[in-house]
Parts: sequence; C-alpha cells; structure tokens
Amino acid sequence: MVDSEGVTQQRWRAGTAVATAAMTASMLVLYALSALAPLFTADLGLDRAAVGLLVTATFAVAAAVSLIAGRIVDQSGPRRSLLALGVIVTVALAGASFARDYASLLAALAVAGVAQALANPATNLQIGRTVPAGHRGTAIGVKQAGVQLAAFGAGLVLPVLGAAVGWQAALRWSMVLPVALVVAVWWVVPGQPAAGGGSWWRWPRPSPWLSRLMVYSLLLGTALATVNTYLPLYAAQSLGLGPGAAGAVLAAFGVSGLVARVGWARVADRLAEVTVALRWLSLAAAGFVVLVCLAAPLWSPLVWLGAIGIGGSATAANAVSMLAVVRRAGPTGHASALVSLGFFAGFVVGPAGFGLLADAAGYGWAWSVVAAVFVASALTALLVRDRATVS
Repeated sequence: MVDSEGVTQQRWRAGTAVATAAMTASMLVLYALSALAPLFTADLGLDRAAVGLLVTATFAVAAAVSLIAGRIVDQSGPRRSLLALGVIVTVALAGASFARDYASLLAALAVAGVAQALANPATNLQIGRTVPAGHRGTAIGVKQAGVQLAAFGAGLVLPVLGAAVGWQAALRWSMVLPVALVVAVWWVVPGQPAAGGGSWWRWPRPSPWLSRLMVYSLLLGTALATVNTYLPLYAAQSLGLGPGAAGAVLAAFGVSGLVARVGWARVADRLAEVTVALRWLSLAAAGFVVLVCLAAPLWSPLVWLGAIGIGGSATAANAVSMLAVVRRAGPTGHASALVSLGFFAGFVVGPAGFGLLADAAGYGWAWSVVAAVFVASALTALLVRDRATVS
C-alpha cells in the first residue's frame, strides 16, 4: 500500500526501525556503564565523582562535535552518517571493554561522544526525508524511544551478565547491536543527495526560538543526565539493593520512558503548539525526583515510583523537542544538532556536579538540586512557542 506521498508503509517503517536502532546504539555506552557502575567502580576503585567525570567526558565531546555535526549530516545524508555512527559505537565499546585503568575507560567514552553528536541530526534527517508528514510524530516518538530501549536492555541484562562473566566481557557482548546497525543501514537506507550547502564548519546564528529551545534542553539534560548516571548507584549505596535490583530500577526507568516518548510525541503532534507539553513534563519530573530523594529516609520502594515517573515525563520532553525541530522549516540536521548541543552540555554539567555534591553533602541535597533544575526548565519552557503547523 502506497500513501499519498508515494512512500510505501514498508519503506518508512523500515527507515524508522533503523533510526530507532541508531538511537539505541548511540546511548548504549552510557547506559551500559551506568548499569555496570557497581561492578567497575569496585574493580577500579572509583568514587562517585569519577563516575560523573566519565559521563562529562562523553558529552563534552558530544557537545563540541554538535557544533559541526548537523552541517556534516545535512551534506553527507543519513546513510553515511548512520554508518559512521554504528562504527564509532563499536569502537567505543571495544575500547571500554579492554580498559585496564581509568584513563583508558575515559578515552573510550570520549569516542562514544562523537556518535551521540551524530544521532539526532542523522535520525531526524532520515525521518524527515522518508516518513510522510502524518506519521512523523509517531516515527519520532518511536525512534526517540530507542534511547530508553538502551536503558531497559542495559539495566535488565548487563548487571546479571556482568556478575557472571565480568563487566568487560559484558561490554564486548554489547557490540552486537552497533554491528547489526551497520548491516541494517547498509541494506535498508538508500543513498540520497545532500540537502545542505556551504562549508560544513560555517553555520548561521540560531533564531530566538531555537536559542530558547537550546536553553531548555540544557536544563533538561543537566537534570536528566544525573538520573541516568546515578540512579543504579544510589539504589545500591543508599537503599541497599544488589546489582541486579539496582539495574532493574534503571530498566523500569527505561520502560516508562519508552512508552512515554511514543505516546507524548503522538499527542504533541496533534497540537498546534507542540512545545506546550514541555513545561508540564518538566514539572512532573521535578515531583518524581522528590520521590527518589525521599526513598532513603522514608520508604525505599519510592525509588521505583520515582524512576518510572521520571522516565514517563523528562525523557518524553526530549522527543517533543525533536518533533518541534522536524516540524519547523530549515536544515533539519543543523537545527537538531544545536538542540542536541544544549542537551549534551547539560550532560556535561549534571553528572559531575551531582557527584561532587553527593560526595560532599550526601544524596539528599544532590537530588534536591536536580528537582530545582527541572523546575527551572519548566519556567524556561514558558518562553518557547511553536505555532507552526504540520507540513
């Protein structure tokens, strides 16, 4: 069956599946190390601040590369960009799996940052070119849910696998996904002419709307990164959960985020003003962080409610912001990269700051700051308006 734009359902669904796999692979290194943190921190003798620095290095590279990644993707097309992404993630996982000291692990994660910079521009361009307008909300929600698939898979499988064969061997097994991605892109994604012009290192100043969305993404990323990084470690250290149970908390976060990204993207796609959902999602996330904070002093099962709630709110906000980018006119790869730049910059600031604060003042104060940052993002969302209609 061919739709009104002459694109078969089979083709755009296959393209969406590849984009989803690419988003999953791009975040696999981060979630794998988050899930394996109780194991490798003990093996390498690392403190919480050192774990935060790993994430900081990854997203510092991602943020820096995002300055040029969008233009490169616009000029190279989705096929070459997605192939590069798969190869880079494979190299990063291989390097991390053979790390024998902290410096080697840090270098491997920095490589992963390049793939993260390519992920949103490449997948948004892929969807913008192959998916009909009426289906883009669903397609973007599904492909953004790939990030949560990584959280779910890593949290559910890797702690058990790592306990059985070691954290380094578990990372080697994780290489199956990016290798499969390379094969899938090679067969499914056709070569297409480049859309962008001009030099890849030159880019125009972002519009006021895009600038405000970048600030929102900065605050969202700052808070969300700390949850991604420290939720299993907090569950293990403060709540006394074993590695498997602590990883399962991350898996619950991933499942709720997966469902929320698909659902909220579809809801937002029906709105004349897509970004109206951002403020409510951020406020909800702030409330659920409070539950995580109260789990240690009051009742440990609150961490499950908090994890599911944050996954169902904050992670969906990133999908909504990407939908807003695709719906507006202009080079998709470039705009996606700049929004990702804000998001990644938050990932640079959040985990390192949280680790230092948690080491100095305890988890309670650190989680309180995370809740405050979510509130600040909600206030920033009030300044973001997008009344563009679906094209």
